[in-house]
Amino acid sequence: MSWSLDGRILSSVLVTRLRYLGDIVMSTVVAEALREGDPDLDIGYLCEENHAAVLENQPDIARVHRLRAGRRGADAKARAGAGLGDPLAKGTAGMIRELRRCGYDLAVDLFFNPRSAWLLKLAGIPLRIGGTRKTRGRLYTHRVLRSDLRDPSSDFDGVAPGGLGEHLCRLAPLVHVESGLPFFARLAPRYRQGQLMPKVGQRPMGPETLRLMKALGVDPARPFLLLAPNATWPTKEWSAARWRELALLLVREFPWPVVLLEAPGRRDKWDGVAGAIPPARGGVLAPLRLPEALAVAGAAKVLVTVDGGLMHAAVALGTPTLALFGPTDPRIWFPYEGGGPYRVLATAPHCHPCDLHECPEFICMPELSADRVVAEVSRLRESSTDVSEVES
Repeated sequence: MSWSLDGRILSSVLVTRLRYLGDIVMSTVVAEALREGDPDLDIGYLCEENHAAVLENQPDIARVHRLRAGRRGADAKARAGAGLGDPLAKGTAGMIRELRRCGYDLAVDLFFNPRSAWLLKLAGIPLRIGGTRKTRGRLYTHRVLRSDLRDPSSDFDGVAPGGLGEHLCRLAPLVHVESGLPFFARLAPRYRQGQLMPKVGQRPMGPETLRLMKALGVDPARPFLLLAPNATWPTKEWSAARWRELALLLVREFPWPVVLLEAPGRRDKWDGVAGAIPPARGGVLAPLRLPEALAVAGAAKVLVTVDGGLMHAAVALGTPTLALFGPTDPRIWFPYEGGGPYRVLATAPHCHPCDLHECPEFICMPELSADRVVAEVSRLRESSTDVSEVES
């Protein structure tokens, strides 16, 4: 089986989303969809070095190209975290040479900023799909915008709702050679909503993380609850006081240890949360590099977190996940509720949704109560726990 574009049979495809962690995780459905139509297709992925670890051991991706991370943009400080300094990362010139050596037939750019657009052009990849009407769109051979697709077979919400469909729509020009069907006409009968989900590879905890967990009285082989409060923007944050209240309630209501994964550079903020958790029943875990954070998230029985990269990664790992949403639209950024033990809580006031990073009338997250979160954790626990674990 194989895919074609403009009559050219594709033997290799480069998928690229330079940043951000959550979008990179969501975009793994693109690799899965390509693989479904051609099990022998060679698929590579290009992203910035600080996110590359999330794609290691991803079953549909043969290799990950690590681009040295840029320092520009309003969120540059937030992005400059774990993963920088990867010895395998290349600068722009080195990456162009690396991609040229691979000789990809097609590049699918899911970010289409100037850097990625020029990289793919200068790497000499003959077919390049992007999704922008801006001037740099001329650097692509095909420009695909979701709003331009009118084919009834392009049922994005039926196959992959929200942000998943936004990534998949770039593949619309592809044709499945053996069946003669356009991409979505081929894909839609094979998946219904909730079946095409992001996937990343499981990984074991390193010795140091195991030591830190055991120092908190947590055996990672047994059930524990994980709290991950880290948010890139203030409007996505739930206050430290709320997290402390939640920790108190969880310790009282559940037999499992409670661990809060501390956000980098915010240590003093979580002292109160640590004090709410009795000795040997968990506590605050120091900031971890991305591979170790993924290992802890993959081992958790239930994760409570906010809208961010670790939320998407936990879903892709299969961890029962409760996402606390503020201003952003869960229909776009949490299209997972039909696909497993994944739930979202949002107050949705009159001004919801929005994309504000700071808000003078911030009410959406503050109005979300710890009691509501505990009730939802109970539902997730019931749906993901066997009898032996309850008794333990």
